[in-house]
Amino acid sequence: MTQANLHAYSPRRVYSVTPCDGALAFQVRECVIELGPAEATTYAQLAEWLPTVRSVDELCTAVGMDEAKLTRFAAHLGAAGLLYKKADLPAELSGEAFHKAFSEILPSWLSEAFSHPYWQKMMSGLGSKRLYTGWLIELYHYTRNANRHMPLSCAHSREKAIKGLHAKHYAEEWDHYHFFAKALTALGYTRAAIAESVPLPMTLALSNFMRQAAREDILAYSICSAVLEGTTTDRSSYNPFYEACAKLYDVPQEAIRPIYAHLDLDVQYQHSDLFHEVLCKVPSISAEHASRVLDYGHQLVEHIWLWTENIDNYYSNPKSALPRRPFDPFLE
Repeated sequence: MTQANLHAYSPRRVYSVTPCDGALAFQVRECVIELGPAEATTYAQLAEWLPTVRSVDELCTAVGMDEAKLTRFAAHLGAAGLLYKKADLPAELSGEAFHKAFSEILPSWLSEAFSHPYWQKMMSGLGSKRLYTGWLIELYHYTRNANRHMPLSCAHSREKAIKGLHAKHYAEEWDHYHFFAKALTALGYTRAAIAESVPLPMTLALSNFMRQAAREDILAYSICSAVLEGTTTDRSSYNPFYEACAKLYDVPQEAIRPIYAHLDLDVQYQHSDLFHEVLCKVPSISAEHASRVLDYGHQLVEHIWLWTENIDNYYSNPKSALPRRPFDPFLE
């Protein structure tokens, strides 16, 4: 047994850890693994050690196991799904195979992106019409900001077929912010006030992240777009939120119908299929490149969570301007 044998493993992403009848339940993408308290402690120490260059002896001392027992323990964790062997990863895979892997990951990513307490607050009646309005305003700005990053995705696509797919997507999407403007006018805001308002910092950061992805790697941009489009494929995934807001916060249907119209149009255009169409044009992708693309996708998930945090914090404050006004140095 050598250090390389243990370093052959890497930890899987754990999305949550919850107590369960004296044990701890670790949620990974496709299942839940239960470990007793002692096993959970050893696993945590092993997972922390794996990315380091610390010696096996140091790890063995810390966990109180010899090398042979620790190796068997790592193998059991691998079989359970908490670790994986790096050698089992293919050196490269087809675009189709990569999309299949992404499709299996996406539901857990979306759960993470929309795990912010804002959603439970709104669905339970602890939110407000103001918070709903703030959400719409930032959706208006995010959708309008598509004009800041979608043209870059076309400009930086090297392959003509992929450039054409992104150009078509842009042609279908560029003016969809008008749906949100229409919903906001139903809440009493003028078109001028909406157009002159400015987005929150995280709304702009989300747009800027998309711009960065478009410049650096068109597949990275495409996966980010796929994550954002992933919530528009099924009415049952978004209807409950809007219907609850209508009932709980006296939001008129005129402020909801345009949102449904926009989402239905996305379904009609099959925007959620764009990433698959792009990857069908990719004969093969290296494991290293695939890893980088997936990292961009998960960073986008984190941006969505932080975006929601910014919306919740700003619009929960009754003193915050709604909509947010441009900075005026003379006023200041």
